[in-house]
Amino acid sequence: MKLSKMGLCIIIILSTLMSTLGVTSLIMSYKVTSWIKNIAQIKLGYLEIFKKYSLEINTLSVLSFILFLLTIFILMRIIQSNPLKLKIILSLTFSIIIGTYLCLSLIIFHNIDKIIELNHLVYQPKTIEKSISDKIISLHSSNTEEIEINSSDHTKLHGWLIKGSNELKSPLIIYFGGSGEEVSDMMSIVQRLDGWSVALVNYRSYGLSEGEPTMDKLYNDATLLYDYFSNRSDIDGKKIVSMGYSLGTGVAVHLSSERSTISTILVSPYDNYSKLLSKRISNTLKLYNMFPLSYFMKESFNSISKASSIHTPLLGIAGDLDRNIPIEYSNKLVDEWGGEKKMKTIHYGDHFFIFSSDDAWAEIRSFLNDI
Repeated sequence: MKLSKMGLCIIIILSTLMSTLGVTSLIMSYKVTSWIKNIAQIKLGYLEIFKKYSLEINTLSVLSFILFLLTIFILMRIIQSNPLKLKIILSLTFSIIIGTYLCLSLIIFHNIDKIIELNHLVYQPKTIEKSISDKIISLHSSNTEEIEINSSDHTKLHGWLIKGSNELKSPLIIYFGGSGEEVSDMMSIVQRLDGWSVALVNYRSYGLSEGEPTMDKLYNDATLLYDYFSNRSDIDGKKIVSMGYSLGTGVAVHLSSERSTISTILVSPYDNYSKLLSKRISNTLKLYNMFPLSYFMKESFNSISKASSIHTPLLGIAGDLDRNIPIEYSNKLVDEWGGEKKMKTIHYGDHFFIFSSDDAWAEIRSFLNDI
C-alpha cells in the first residue's frame, strides 16, 4: 500500500497533535490533583476543571494516546524503509516533547496571574474600621493629620501625616509598606525619626483606602503622593525621601526613578519581585524551575531595571536570616544602584522583625542626619 507524501504528513501532524494534547492533559490532571491534595486551601481558578473532570479527561487522554500508537503502528507497517521509520519516530518524539512543553507553558501563561490573585501571593490587604483611624488621631492629635487623597481614577487613598518637626517646612519620608502591612502599624515606630515628618498612606484596599491594587496603580499613586506633599506649604519639597519595606521597596524605587527624591531607604529590598515570586511558586507547585514564570507575571516590580538610572544616595537594610527575601536579592539591587550606596546587614535579622532591630533604626537615623 502506497501513501503519498501529503497524506503521510497529514497523518503525522494529526498523530502528533493528538498525542501532545493527550500527554498535556494527563500531566495537568495529575499536577492539579496533586496541588489540591497537598497544598492547603490552594485556589487554582479555571485549572480546577482538571480535578473536577479528571476521570473524563484522563480517559480521553489515554484513548488519544492509544490512537496515536495505533497510527504509528500502521505507519510502520506501510513504510518499508527502515531509515525513514527511524526518522519519523525521532521527529514525532521530539515534536511531542516540544509540543507538550509549549502547551503546558500556554496553560500556565493564561492562569498564573489568576492563581496569584486568588491566593493573595502579592497583595494581602488588611482593612481597619473608621473608629481605628479616629482613635489614632485622638491619641496623636498633637502631631498627626489624617490624609485623604483622590487618585486620577477617583479612588480614595487614606492615611496619616506624622509631623516630626517644628520647622516651617519639614523634610518628609514617604513610606510604602509590605504586602500584608496596614501602615498604621508603623505609627509608633516612626516617632523615633526626630526632625522628619512621615507620610503613611495605605495602598488601595488596605486600611481605609478604596479600590484594588495593581503594580501600575501603586506606581501612579506613589507619584501622586509625592506631587501632593511636595506642593504643601509645610513640607520641604526638596527634601523628600522615598522609603519602602519588602513589596513596598519596588514602589519606593519607582518613585525615586520618576521624581526628584533626595534619597531612598529600602528595607528588605529585592531586585525583581516576579523572579522572587516565580521561584517560590515553582518550588511550591514542584515545577522544578522548568517554566520562566517571571516572564508570565504582570506584577513584576522590576526594581533592578531602574536602579542604575537613579543617582541619589541609597541606604539598603536586610537581615541575613530573611527567608522571604534572601539577602542576595537585596545585594543585587544595591550593587546596581547608580548613586552613592550603603548596605547594612542586620545579623540574625528576620524578615518580619527587622524593624525591631535597634541597629536598623540607628542606621536610618544616621543616614537621614547626613542628608
